[in-house]
Amino acid sequence: MTHPVDPAVARAHADVLDLFRRNPAGLDEVCRAARDRLTAMPALDPLDPRTWNSYALITTDVQTLLGYLREAGVPSSEPERFRSLLIRVLYYLYESEKSKIGVLLAELVTSDWEARLGKSHADTLNATGRLAVCLYAQGEPKRARPLFAWVHQQRASQFGDDDPATLLAACNMGACLTELGHYRAAFLLNTDTVRRCERLFGKEHETTILATENLAGSLFGLERHRTALTLYRDAHRRRRRTSGEDSLLTLNAEASIAIALHKLEDYEAARAVNADLLPRFERVAGKDHSGTKHTHARLVKNLRALGRYEEAEEVHGGIPKYGSSTPEGGHRALAPRHRGV
Repeated sequence: MTHPVDPAVARAHADVLDLFRRNPAGLDEVCRAARDRLTAMPALDPLDPRTWNSYALITTDVQTLLGYLREAGVPSSEPERFRSLLIRVLYYLYESEKSKIGVLLAELVTSDWEARLGKSHADTLNATGRLAVCLYAQGEPKRARPLFAWVHQQRASQFGDDDPATLLAACNMGACLTELGHYRAAFLLNTDTVRRCERLFGKEHETTILATENLAGSLFGLERHRTALTLYRDAHRRRRRTSGEDSLLTLNAEASIAIALHKLEDYEAARAVNADLLPRFERVAGKDHSGTKHTHARLVKNLRALGRYEEAEEVHGGIPKYGSSTPEGGHRALAPRHRGV
């Protein structure tokens, strides 16, 4: 489904174009005016696919403006609300699977903010976290790992091990360790994080659910598939209650159930889950989203495992196979899809 650009975003885009077209003052003044105009827009939720067309337009403006800001010597680190806008754009770039652009933009922003705000400033850490998740999504967990570790260490030293930001950073670190195949280390970290989150926030909190999903992922890597399935199902029930039936978070949680079921050779149950998921992923995120493509590939795999080859080829429908190193699509999304990194 194609969602329209928010009218406030369209107006801001037109105003920014007009500012640079008229250019009545020096470049530095125009840059500041454009920066202020963009920050006056409503703060749209970048995790909601309905905002992605709006964010695509915002990202174009931000990329152009950052170039002019550097040319004019105007900091991208001021004011605070502009930093917040840039962080939301980086969330959008990850969520909408444009992490290649996200890496480039996050590298630029992180470098600028480190120089002006300091490496340990809260917003610099936010930008560093966004760089890490975009690298992670690009299939570069080795490059992401030291960034995740730095953010986690800084959060813990500044705020303590039980601070919400520290615990979310621990979630990201745990998911990265799982992606790297360090399942035992991930299991230990994720177990501790779940325990802390449940004690501090309760079971229904977003970070607690994320930590539970990550713990399931590390158990899956340790080949404790049935225990992982139990945790995935528990996390999915909580996702439905807190995020809604068809949020991407809920759909990703359900996809993990399908993966575990197939691994346990319960192919019919896995097929049923994927058959239900496929139209929902397509409706929420579109045909080209990895969640849709991974689900499609899993459904074909389920049918073939059941010996239903003709039906599998019919479902395949001539659509090119999704070229991913992780076709099951189970664990790559666990770390970054949260606001507080």
